[in-house]
Amino acid sequence: MEPVSIFLSSSVIAALVAALVSLRTNERRIHIENVTQERAKWRNSMRCLADSLIKSTQKSDSTEISALCSQLALNVNPFDKEDISLIEAAEKLATSDDKGAQIKEFTERMSLLLKHDWERAKREAKPWFFRGDEARRISYKEFAGECPSLLSEPSKKSLSLLLYFVTLSFSAGIIFFLAVGLTEPFQKLVKIFNDPNDVKPFEAWVQFIFWSIFCGSMWSAAYLWFKASEKRFLEIWFRK
Repeated sequence: MEPVSIFLSSSVIAALVAALVSLRTNERRIHIENVTQERAKWRNSMRCLADSLIKSTQKSDSTEISALCSQLALNVNPFDKEDISLIEAAEKLATSDDKGAQIKEFTERMSLLLKHDWERAKREAKPWFFRGDEARRISYKEFAGECPSLLSEPSKKSLSLLLYFVTLSFSAGIIFFLAVGLTEPFQKLVKIFNDPNDVKPFEAWVQFIFWSIFCGSMWSAAYLWFKASEKRFLEIWFRK
């Protein structure tokens, strides 16, 4: 067999694919070990900060509350409305007449912040095709019932359920027809191109690899679409 044929053999292609998968796996591992763990540390520090603020409020230590509020401001987004409101709620702990109610508001706002970050961390730790929609931070007004929740509209849930069922069925159909239509032809081609007694020209190898990658990518994309639709469908179904 010619050197070109050896280089383009199925075993070499499989090794290249395995190397790419290994590279992607290592990238995800590094991301999880660094970014995700640092965010976990941030959540723990925010819990400790909230605990210190509540204890200082109960002791009526306005100086300590002011210092802790400064630390809180350094750990949140200065451009986010909910984060700004969280800082304001913390600052009111030093001056509020009803400390119990103010502590309750501050605790709830902090809980919403930590919950949102936890949902983001869980989403980012999943493979991209299983992540679904971006985690939405629930506002304090929505949580307190001062405005209607966007997540509680049954019509939107039903529409989403129907949409993902349609995409689930459509992607399953694509997988079925690709499997039925391409299995036998590609089995024959693989046998032909791996026959050591029949040397193929370079152009034939290029065409074979191109169509193999193209058809394989179509099948993979349909499968990922199917799995993502399945996941979202089940999430919405069990949330109803």
